[in-house]
Amino acid sequence: MKKILVLLVATFMCSGLFAQGIEFEHGNFKEALAKAKKENKLIFMDCYTTWCGPCKYLAKNIFPQKEVGDYYNKNFVNVKMDMEKGEGVALCEKYGVSSFPTLLFIDTNGKVVHKLVGGMPAEDLIKGGKAALNPEMRIGVLRAKYKSGNRDLKFLMTYLSAVKALYDRETMAIVAKEIINKTSLEKYMNKEQFYVISAAKFPYGSKEFKYLLKNKDKIKEITDDHGYANLYGSAYDKHMQKFAKKCKSLEELNKEVERCNKEFPIYNIENTKKNLKYTYYIANDFLQTWYDAKVKDAEVYKGENSYVYIYHGMCDEILRTPKLAASQKIVDDFIKIAQNFAADRENGIIMGNIMLAKFYLHKKDKKNAAKAFDIFYTENGKAGGNNTHPSVTKLKEAIDEL
Repeated sequence: MKKILVLLVATFMCSGLFAQGIEFEHGNFKEALAKAKKENKLIFMDCYTTWCGPCKYLAKNIFPQKEVGDYYNKNFVNVKMDMEKGEGVALCEKYGVSSFPTLLFIDTNGKVVHKLVGGMPAEDLIKGGKAALNPEMRIGVLRAKYKSGNRDLKFLMTYLSAVKALYDRETMAIVAKEIINKTSLEKYMNKEQFYVISAAKFPYGSKEFKYLLKNKDKIKEITDDHGYANLYGSAYDKHMQKFAKKCKSLEELNKEVERCNKEFPIYNIENTKKNLKYTYYIANDFLQTWYDAKVKDAEVYKGENSYVYIYHGMCDEILRTPKLAASQKIVDDFIKIAQNFAADRENGIIMGNIMLAKFYLHKKDKKNAAKAFDIFYTENGKAGGNNTHPSVTKLKEAIDEL
């Protein structure tokens, strides 16, 4: 009996020792709101989905940290809501959540006063919580000040940090450029403030980009490999895509790619040339040439697991490109390919039917679109697939609305 008591005490002590991190409520949102009113606190709501990688990262690596738990348990009523299940569906619509994870700070009247988006380190999550508690630092207040014309440098830096926490890249670029125009590029050429330059997204050919090219070695020292590659790579990619749409020949296009490669080595240059070739074909209305080349490239992977997924990517590319989607010949031919996949119960029935559902939706053939979707949904469920993913639910809604 003594041994059992010692074991129970030890278990209790250990459970207390490891009970760290954010403590989330187990009731519904209405109960959390009532508790927030009683304790005069904001609600912190983690809006997640089961398929979201950054959501899992936060849940596994960030929320359990003691410093995070200490801050959030003291200052907020914390709730987790799956945006695709139960009351999370209605809350998702009410608060206009469109990306995951979205982290909302909600007052006792149910109004969002601050928001963060995406995975982030513990220090940024705590920083975001502190901003939510300070009315002057909330995103709505900062946006209003910016729109009213506040361009004080200190304020712009604060606003940049806020929109960075929202993952609002378009606004980040605008604000970062304003900051640099008020000061200089040199001011932010250090590890602590290089994010200002990264956020600005200066285009290829601009005087700022030329400066960055001349200082590649220094930049490599103050940022990581991803930041370095993204700073230059995204600018070159946009430049070459633009060039591919206006050049007169593939020879001219390839020469430009080679020239860019000498300035900044392009990762997998042959693949880059291939993708730019596709852009060139569509821009110059060589639609059948585009289609034939895509099919030829896809057939190289026949027999591999990626085979049907490559065709699914091609399916989406056709439907989101007006010129291709308007080609009756291409659409009808691709439907035949999708039908062949759908007839393969072992390897293609799931993806083949979702491709058919998308193309029949495009053709406004509700009967066949619904039939293909139902087969996809059933087979995907049997295989353990995610039938609650937004791409699936939105497709179903679109078919129903035909």
